[in-house]
Amino acid sequence: MKYHALLSIAAALTVLVSCDAPLPEQYSLASKISLPEGIAYDELTYAFFTTAINGGEISRMSALGQERVFYASTDPMVSFSGAHVDAERRLLWVCQVDVKTDPVPNSKVVAFDIDEGTLVRTIDLGEPSFCNDLTTDDEGTVYATDSALPNIYKIGADDEFEVFATSPQFAPVAPGAMALNGLDIAPGGEELLVVKTIPAALYRVSLSDPSDIAEVTFTGDPFALPGDPRFPGPDGLEFLGDELYVIYDGGVQQLSFAGDDYAQAVVRTTTAVPTGLTSATVAEGRLYMVDSEVYRVLYQFQQPNLPFKILHLDESLFAGP
Repeated sequence: MKYHALLSIAAALTVLVSCDAPLPEQYSLASKISLPEGIAYDELTYAFFTTAINGGEISRMSALGQERVFYASTDPMVSFSGAHVDAERRLLWVCQVDVKTDPVPNSKVVAFDIDEGTLVRTIDLGEPSFCNDLTTDDEGTVYATDSALPNIYKIGADDEFEVFATSPQFAPVAPGAMALNGLDIAPGGEELLVVKTIPAALYRVSLSDPSDIAEVTFTGDPFALPGDPRFPGPDGLEFLGDELYVIYDGGVQQLSFAGDDYAQAVVRTTTAVPTGLTSATVAEGRLYMVDSEVYRVLYQFQQPNLPFKILHLDESLFAGP
């Protein structure tokens, strides 16, 4: 039986399960060393993809909790970070960083055929560059952040990349410091929201005029909770409906925007989540996050609390008075 036929049968069986019951609250990941960082969800096959910032692997987790290696690089020094599924074009987009070249990294934006499990597109961003996270618009155009340079890149169908938006506000505070990180396109498809880790800030970039950049202002809870060790800096971000969720090592913030220009938001915060969070994705109308202890392992030199997990974020944690 051909691979496509097997895939279709597996997807059909998963559909039956997923239509009858919601996805589980959490999944345990098998690896003890991979430090999963990015996460994406394919709505056609009901599968999560998690990337690893060491070990050179990308994992696939079915809705039923069956995990397998989706892709393994021949070079274990390859690091995979942000991930995004373009379901219409059946592509899994991933940021790839060559960690051997630190502290002057070289990075690529790569795409895999989801159904074949093969690498089909590679865009080299050059040196230095540190592709951290990415997303796509309705046309399949890719937008990617660079944590080493003050740039957001744009990649079209011809695989040529250009600096889409740049600003001194996006620059690292010092060589090696983490600057731009997660990004997502706002509902309506006209604005790009991008977070900076150090110092913590959120920016709105107009997709029609990338020189139109505004730092988002906040009311409600303080953004990033300065001085709280559970909030060392914002990492991933993801829209679920009209709310934007910003992921930290030990907390999550829900941002509700006032108006349609995405320049001001009300912040609600929860710390009723595990430590070790990195990024999030929407799956079947709910938000799922990666728990992998990246911050503690890489920056505090601690051992991770195993197993690594994919877990659901309970939105009721943000219910206000």
